[in-house]
Amino acid sequence: MQKIAIIGLGLLGSSLGLALKDKNVLRLGWARRKETRDEALKRGVVDECPEDINDVISRADISILCLPIPHIIEFGEKYASSFRKGSVVTDIGSVKSAITAPLEKALSPHGVSFIGSHPMAGTEKSGIEAAFAELYNGASVFITKTEKSDPAALEKVREFWKSLNMRIVEIGTAEHDDLVAHTSHLQHVAALAITEAVLDCDPETLKLRYAGCAGGFKDTSRITSSSPQMWREIIEHNQPAVLESVKEFEKRWLNIIKIIENKDYDALYKEFAKGKKMRDTWVKFRGF
Repeated sequence: MQKIAIIGLGLLGSSLGLALKDKNVLRLGWARRKETRDEALKRGVVDECPEDINDVISRADISILCLPIPHIIEFGEKYASSFRKGSVVTDIGSVKSAITAPLEKALSPHGVSFIGSHPMAGTEKSGIEAAFAELYNGASVFITKTEKSDPAALEKVREFWKSLNMRIVEIGTAEHDDLVAHTSHLQHVAALAITEAVLDCDPETLKLRYAGCAGGFKDTSRITSSSPQMWREIIEHNQPAVLESVKEFEKRWLNIIKIIENKDYDALYKEFAKGKKMRDTWVKFRGF
């Protein structure tokens, strides 16, 4: 029976444990807090959850680091010699260049392979209480291949994510970081700006805006409820690509402002029609 270690039992780690239930694997979990470890066992998130991290990663065939970005790097470097020789380590981090280079360097001397992963799954919620088994089902997962990637380790990571019914996309680390800056990180920055533009006002105005905000605001502001600490860390570790995507957004935004200032409503119609066509095509492609 393959042994899978899940390091970090928040939303993503716990959902991963639930998704692996009945997959003929031994689920080994670990979290820093005893309360979290106890809750994971109570909820059936993992099969075993020892206090000593060495009892987990020294036995695992595959270890998945489900931690915040700085802690993924710190954990991998700190415990590099504790992973079972010949095992594979992967992660769920939202950036890849900042994680992959140091962990390849740290783990390789100990006969351990690192292959970066980024499942495109999650919600605005956090914690073990928000976990659910279907989080990963049908989602895409990026697997980053470098010149140092061991082919056998790469195949193990591919098969692992395939077992959860995920769509595999192989990509380089730099290409990944540029891509997610445009397809994910930009959206969180834009949602933040929209939320502040609407709700950052005096108390009397705020009462009216609370009453006036409905489904459209709820949809566009939803991801603003995500963890502030997590998004600080993501953008800090992907700053150049995020800045590029934000500046691209700024160009589009300023163009729309100019159209409205000029009262060029025909041009505005064309922009709305263009946006609708582009999004409808994407929705059809994804089968939503």
